[in-house]
Amino acid sequence: MLTGLWAAFALRVYRLGAQNVWWDEGFTIWLARQPFLEMTLGTARDTHPPLYYWLLWPWIRGVGDGEFPARFLSAAIGVLTVAIAGATGRRIGGPWVGLLALWILAISRFHIWWSQEIRMYALAALGVALSTDLAIRVQRAPYSIGRWLSWALAAAVMIFSLYLTVFIWIFQSLVWLLALPRRAWPRMALAQAIVVIPFAVWLAFALPQMATWSAAAPPPSFSAVLYLGTVLWTTGVSIHLERFIAPALLVLCGMMPGLAAQARSIWKSPDRRDRFAPWILLVGGWILQPGIIWWITQPRSFLYTPRLEARYFIPSLPLFVLLLAWSIGAVFAVRRLRPLAGLLLLGFASLSIAVLPEYYTSRHWRADPVLESYLIHVYARPGDGVVLVSGDRFPEFSYYYEQNPRSDGRPPVYTVPRLAVPVRSDTVEAELRDIVARHSRIWLARVESHLQDPEGWVQRWLDGHLYRVLQFPFGHNALILYATSPQVPEIPLENLDSLKWFHRLNDPQGILLGYDQIGRSFRPGEIIRVGLYVRSGLPAPITAEWIREPGQVLAREDLPPLAGSGVLRYSVELPIHPYMPSGDYALRVRMGERLLAVIRGVRVEQTLSPPALAEIAHPMSARLGDRIRFLGYRLQGTRGGTPPTAMPGDTLLLDLYWEAETHVERSYVVFTHLIGETFNPATGNPVWAQDDQVPLEGAYPTTHWIPGQPLRDRYELHLPEETPPGMYTLEIGMYLLETGERLPVSGEGADPVARRLILTPIRVLPGR
Repeated sequence: MLTGLWAAFALRVYRLGAQNVWWDEGFTIWLARQPFLEMTLGTARDTHPPLYYWLLWPWIRGVGDGEFPARFLSAAIGVLTVAIAGATGRRIGGPWVGLLALWILAISRFHIWWSQEIRMYALAALGVALSTDLAIRVQRAPYSIGRWLSWALAAAVMIFSLYLTVFIWIFQSLVWLLALPRRAWPRMALAQAIVVIPFAVWLAFALPQMATWSAAAPPPSFSAVLYLGTVLWTTGVSIHLERFIAPALLVLCGMMPGLAAQARSIWKSPDRRDRFAPWILLVGGWILQPGIIWWITQPRSFLYTPRLEARYFIPSLPLFVLLLAWSIGAVFAVRRLRPLAGLLLLGFASLSIAVLPEYYTSRHWRADPVLESYLIHVYARPGDGVVLVSGDRFPEFSYYYEQNPRSDGRPPVYTVPRLAVPVRSDTVEAELRDIVARHSRIWLARVESHLQDPEGWVQRWLDGHLYRVLQFPFGHNALILYATSPQVPEIPLENLDSLKWFHRLNDPQGILLGYDQIGRSFRPGEIIRVGLYVRSGLPAPITAEWIREPGQVLAREDLPPLAGSGVLRYSVELPIHPYMPSGDYALRVRMGERLLAVIRGVRVEQTLSPPALAEIAHPMSARLGDRIRFLGYRLQGTRGGTPPTAMPGDTLLLDLYWEAETHVERSYVVFTHLIGETFNPATGNPVWAQDDQVPLEGAYPTTHWIPGQPLRDRYELHLPEETPPGMYTLEIGMYLLETGERLPVSGEGADPVARRLILTPIRVLPGR
């Protein structure tokens, strides 16, 4: 038991802080940061009861609201739930069933997932597990007032955590009406009053304040609810369910003999009324959940109508785990069925363990959401204001923005729009005029701004009324500083002492004051960004070199002089592309021959290894321009033969293998065309299938290719259903997007006039 609890604890704290706070978590923290009464009033308008917020409020004030400490509350609740599941299993089936229940829940990816979220679902699962355990104990000692009071407390925890669990409380109460002697009803009435009265008071207060709205999604069918629940209970996986539906169904089918054996044994028992109650509490509570989830996701004209989400299945997970453990124990008790019990246990354990690495790998902390709010504090001055255009994403921005302490206070944040959604040309001035009048400088923080300002009216208005003096792009998000004069702002020296991520350096000449570097691990598609803090008027240019430890220089940049005076900040960036070597990286900063600093502590991970030349099914030797080699291709999706054949409706998967001989200075688009003998009326030319893109779907432009390192680049060509039969030619090449000019080609398959490489003919057969 103790080993299982330690395992449960380890699995729930592993990589606990290794993921950014997402919207729901950000909203939870934002609400818990409010004064207690204000927070409680806010929960009355929310879609969840207040208990988790009441627990989180003192918790974050005692241990902090960083990702790890804030989530630790849920992790601790999760471990307690595992312990209760073990105790309940022992109560209903003996020591081995208790041990099984504990370990099954301990390694459950689904439970680990929601034990690592700053949300109330782990607490709701605890309430269900505890109230079920105490309901079983009450049924065995119906005259014990202590057990009734304990159950009332557990039921209150359950329904004050998640409204959805009200139905489990109702079901438990109905089971008691059937299973308990009438002499126990007064005690039951007292316990119910302890639960009902405060909950009714809360509902009377909260219901009038709750809005009626519906999540934008078509209502799910009941079969879709069952499909999702089946995979979630067994694997905890919520996407690409088709991968796991077969083993999940096998687990559920494997449970049935054990549940049937238990029911048969109970029915034949002389005290079947007493023994039947635990079985009904577990089976009924578990089966009830999908029906309730389906019902609450159907359209209605009052309160909140949610879309189908994985989290709504969490309350029933302890019930499923107990039934699975009990079923395995029941099957194992029958000698001839012991192999089935062993197979079921081994299969479920293997499945649970197999899906854990993918879950932990998916947890990743990105630096950009933190850096966007941090940079405001780097440059902030009294009189600044922040205009946040983020739709409903403000909790994510607020979470990191408010983590940066400042002695003189943070610039106030104004969420826009306030008057009309989305922002319109005729409302933008009314949105911004008063804000701009109150502040000498305006920060525009665009965070998913397309949700409520898709036309960019806020930025257009600010561009027309103020000078844009700083700009920091973060993909489709951005941070822009506007001021009344075009002068480049310096960094106030007093800001440096309060910056969370600033590292001061001891440079005797006072040239490089320090740096900021947010994040430790980076993956393809991200950018390592290091800020160098220098004094203006540098005696010589600064050179920044990105080094893959122990000494491989991958990129070098001479930093241009910055306009302005005082303390300035260079941003040195390294984009992470799919084929960048994994490992530890460092930034070496020099001024001439003088080494200023070596900044370590950055790791690149989950990149691709270069393909082996042996995997190229059709090697070729050709060149595009004077810097790019074409090594060959692999074609999948054809139907064999010489030449290969295909049919209308087929999708051809084409892997191209490239290698840069030296650094490529321009970014080229790869074209892949299937050319027919007749014109395609849909395209107005002989192209019947094509896929043109920057390599690796835009993730690896030619300007980032590492000389001498091969790469694999996939394209998909879909043949329309109306493709006529005949001979076709598969051609490839590269061109500049700006001009459409193709790169010259030479070598195998080269057509120098058309500047294309011909790979193979393909015969398209008549359609079905």
